[in-house]
Amino acid sequence: MEHRPRAADGPAMRLMRLWLWTAPLVMLALAALFGWLAVDEGKWGLLAAMVLLAAVAVGLFVLQWRLLRGLGGTER
Repeated sequence: MEHRPRAADGPAMRLMRLWLWTAPLVMLALAALFGWLAVDEGKWGLLAAMVLLAAVAVGLFVLQWRLLRGLGGTER
């Protein structure tokens, strides 16, 4: 299968890459922030939900990283 170089990618591909990289990282950051606030206020149920959200964010990041690696212009 032939890959195009990254320089030939259009703005839509660059926007998709930006979205796929930043969305799970923002989810992880927000889960950490709200988890810290939950611990500060002693809301342990909210902390458990934030830990679950952080785990989903990490899984999503890994899944999307593999997807982007497959769509990239580099060969293994």
